[in-house]
Amino acid sequence: MHQLTVSIEDASMIDQIRQAISLIRGVTSVSLKRQPKTGMDRAIEDIKNGCVYDANSVEDLIKQCKE
Repeated sequence: MHQLTVSIEDASMIDQIRQAISLIRGVTSVSLKRQPKTGMDRAIEDIKNGCVYDANSVEDLIKQCKE
């Protein structure tokens, strides 16, 4: 038996892609292995979600974080 690895960036497409791959003749199973998010991935998500701080000094940043 052989394996083929497919990397998918858009998680919303996973179910549709899994279904399409399972319809291919000769495919015996389709499994999902999620990669853990890196620190950079989490930082980009924070920016997209608006979880950012704008501070004039370190003290100002610490004050904002505590609020």
